[in-house]
Amino acid sequence: MTKIAEPSAETLAQAIGGSLAAIDALIMTVQPGVYRLAVHVLGDRDDAADATQEILLKVVTHLSGFRGEAAFSTWVWRVAHNHLMSAHTRRKESPEVSLEDIAERLGQGLEFAATLAHARGEAGPLSPQDKLEARQVALACTQSMLMALDREQRLVYVIDTVFALDSKQAAEIVGVSADAYRQRLSRARSRLDAFMSGHCGLANPQAACRCERQLPAVRHLAAARGSDRSAVVAIHREEMQEAERHFAAFTRVCDAASVLRAHPAYQAPETLRAAIRAVLAQEGFLQRGTPQ
Repeated sequence: MTKIAEPSAETLAQAIGGSLAAIDALIMTVQPGVYRLAVHVLGDRDDAADATQEILLKVVTHLSGFRGEAAFSTWVWRVAHNHLMSAHTRRKESPEVSLEDIAERLGQGLEFAATLAHARGEAGPLSPQDKLEARQVALACTQSMLMALDREQRLVYVIDTVFALDSKQAAEIVGVSADAYRQRLSRARSRLDAFMSGHCGLANPQAACRCERQLPAVRHLAAARGSDRSAVVAIHREEMQEAERHFAAFTRVCDAASVLRAHPAYQAPETLRAAIRAVLAQEGFLQRGTPQ
């Protein structure tokens, strides 16, 4: 589980002192967790990369503001939370996309598959490519369900479910009391649990929908639209292998939280750290630090 990791006290002290090597090490330490949070909250890898860069720039350029009153990772969580609450995205988060809309689309997908099976006969066993695409459908569909929550609910749900932070730390990050945090989390959980229990075969084996049953409709829409990009689809081979392991392990529990935990730890672009350094150099920040 990729959380926002805690740098060593030595790395943190040297980074605050302006050491370029320590700043690099600091960025490498916290970047994976920040990026994973951004992917789940914003629902798009490019938007997540932009947000991660902006969050890490805020962290590095405001290191002097860290007072050590809490763990450094908690401070980074707070910076990330505050930024993601208002971060702009390339495509507008559509308020008209709701859980009800998703339920309707899933029903249409099942109807399309049933009609096709009636006309052509039942398909044979799933091929390896079918299984791969079904996992991609699962990742995209469950992320879409998460995106149907408002951003505040999405953040508290992800902080709890994907990162498993305790309510005291999470409440501190969100900036509310522990009771208020638990109330927000309860509302988010109730919405997703009820929906996924009623519709998602991964969360409830008795539900009608299965990812592989959505494949005919997904392929038909993709062909009709040309290149159609889902909200989040793990495209790296390592991520898909991780997703496969996680789905096999977590979905045995059969609940909404387990399905969301089965998402892989999405890998940040390799160019992200270099881009952050370039911005710091352009702004003259690195020159003010201790030379290496």
